[in-house]
Amino acid sequence: MRRPYMIVVVFLAGCASAPPPRPALPTDPAARLAAVRAGEDHVRSLRARFDSVTRLPGGDRSATGVLLVDKPDRFRLRLMLPFGITVFDYLNVGERSWIALPLADAAQRSRAGAFAPFSRDDLGQAFLRGAYAFPGQCGAAAGPGDDVSVTCRVDGAVRRTLRIGAHGIAEEASYDGGEVRLRVRYADYRPVGGLALPFRITLDYPQRQQTVDITITHYEVNPSLSDGLFQPLPDSVSVNASFGVRRQAAALQSAAQPRRRRA
Repeated sequence: MRRPYMIVVVFLAGCASAPPPRPALPTDPAARLAAVRAGEDHVRSLRARFDSVTRLPGGDRSATGVLLVDKPDRFRLRLMLPFGITVFDYLNVGERSWIALPLADAAQRSRAGAFAPFSRDDLGQAFLRGAYAFPGQCGAAAGPGDDVSVTCRVDGAVRRTLRIGAHGIAEEASYDGGEVRLRVRYADYRPVGGLALPFRITLDYPQRQQTVDITITHYEVNPSLSDGLFQPLPDSVSVNASFGVRRQAAALQSAAQPRRRRA
């Protein structure tokens, strides 16, 4: 499996739907943005299962995943092969993060801690939302058709743009130096726990020619998540959260290779 961790940054900055729920969001731009943020704030914890396909120039890679979110500062993403065999585990608790590669050899695990495959901002955007998803000052304005366009700026620079449709966020883009680094599209909104959440999420990395298609198979909104679900695995390696998303972790790219060689 190549770059399994990219599915993470992907995942999430969003939550689901499919047929569109009623009633629609407010038409006033500021009111629509406020309604979206209020709905996200209602999610205090989340458990989700998903299937994903990562599309690369060299071919496609598939994985099954489980996501646990416990706001304000805990989340866990686990990627698995068939039969529930874990190949990648990312855990964040407060200011600390860990990576585990259960099928990797000792050399791969020792190198994993030297790089962070994600930036904390990206993971916060995807899973914790709030100020991570709406950085700096955000303003809403009428967009094409019935959409609302939102632009968030930090120190005058555009950090994120969003397009909000009548039933939820349709597209979200993150910027680095004026260039789109990550574009996330949401579709198939369905009612879950009184909210509209997206069951189809597509992450597109234009500079990497990489796309990740995610299909949510099950959501639990505000489940009770015990502290034991947020403990590092025995072979976890501490991650330096200051590394940015552009830092590539070569050790992580072959995380599933030992499993394939034995198959």
